Amino acid sequence: MSEPMPPGALEGVRVVEFAQALAIPFAGLLLADMGADVIKVEPPAGDGIRSTMEPILPGESKGFTLVNRGKRSICLDVTRPEARPVVEALVRWADVAMLSMKPADLPRYGLAYEDFAAINPRIVFLEHVPLGKLGPFGGDPGYDVVVQAMSGTSVLTARERDGAPMNIRPAFNDMGTGAFSALGVVAALRHRDLTGQGQRVETSLLSTAMALGHQLLSWFGATDAQKDEPYRAEMAQARRRGAAFEEQRAIWERHYVRGGYANIYFRHYRTRDSFVSVGCLSPQLNARFRAVTGVDDPRIEPGFELGTPAAYDRLTRLVREVEDLFMTKTTGAWIEALRAGGVPCGPLNFPPDVFHDPQLIENGYVVDIEHPLFGTYKTFGPPLRMDATPTRIRSAAPQLDQHTEEVLGELGFGESERRQLRSAGITGVEGATSA
Repeated sequence: MSEPMPPGALEGVRVVEFAQALAIPFAGLLLADMGADVIKVEPPAGDGIRSTMEPILPGESKGFTLVNRGKRSICLDVTRPEARPVVEALVRWADVAMLSMKPADLPRYGLAYEDFAAINPRIVFLEHVPLGKLGPFGGDPGYDVVVQAMSGTSVLTARERDGAPMNIRPAFNDMGTGAFSALGVVAALRHRDLTGQGQRVETSLLSTAMALGHQLLSWFGATDAQKDEPYRAEMAQARRRGAAFEEQRAIWERHYVRGGYANIYFRHYRTRDSFVSVGCLSPQLNARFRAVTGVDDPRIEPGFELGTPAAYDRLTRLVREVEDLFMTKTTGAWIEALRAGGVPCGPLNFPPDVFHDPQLIENGYVVDIEHPLFGTYKTFGPPLRMDATPTRIRSAAPQLDQHTEEVLGELGFGESERRQLRSAGITGVEGATSA
């Protein structure tokens, strides 16, 4: 017989999740992978993304399935006063409450931190406010695509349609916010272990975008102050005449991305049959790249001066020369040569390709999960590996209302009380007939 798997690091931690869509549900997934008991509270119609984000069956979609594994689901209409006893019971039960709702709705429905702390002073209360509470958009709803635009990270995409930038996929601000939220919860639990006190933790999509995009989203007086005025003047003129995204992006690059046009060390290359990516971020790695390719980079020559027309012409030719060079061999041949020379590199996979890539499969970065309604699906494995307290996937995403009766029973609601709640529409699926 095989030995039972050791408990996860968060075994015994109880989490109640009042959240829909992606960001906070992804945090709940991460906590569940680490052993937490996560109860997802859904409205009677279910999480909105059950019916959007690539539906598979009625009430089941790819989007919902991918961010809700390992949880239990109950249906509860928290907007109705009759739901209050259930909400309070959940708060007493929980170590952690995670909410993603309009800030104004929290006190309206008795879901604010002060309401929860009065019931359970030790609770860790994670509140997600997409755009932050303050400022001209304070408290507004927000989604990843909106935050990509407001944070400046939309300029990262090189694709446009009808003169406007296309949004970046996947929704990296949602996933990043989920990861930061899980980190905040774990830190607050550590604080509670030391002090016995709960606390409020706040996250936002906008703050996540600033953190993830910090390499571009920074300003240094020593190097950037002199660029602001000419950039703003040229950009204002372009916007007055309705310039397309590509032209506006070129203005930004011209003023702020000095020498970016001559990148040969950190990029994708087209090969004879596909594409290869190289990543060199140090003089030593750059030298290895030049040794493998035989490229002469004038920037390492003494006295070479950037910023001149002659330099621009020479470096533009250099980029074309390297691009032409990579077209002479296959991706496999280039990867063999680059790896032998100690250059970080890899093939460019399209999404379906990753499920057949042995690098991902053998490390458990791609896993199979069995869903009771639509069978096997492939997704990412737990992103953390822990020796003493292993992470693992406990179950597929729950069906709507799957655990309502089970959870209410654990919370102390008798059969008669549960029947009354369901017949009144406080629990259960919208439009379903009660037994």
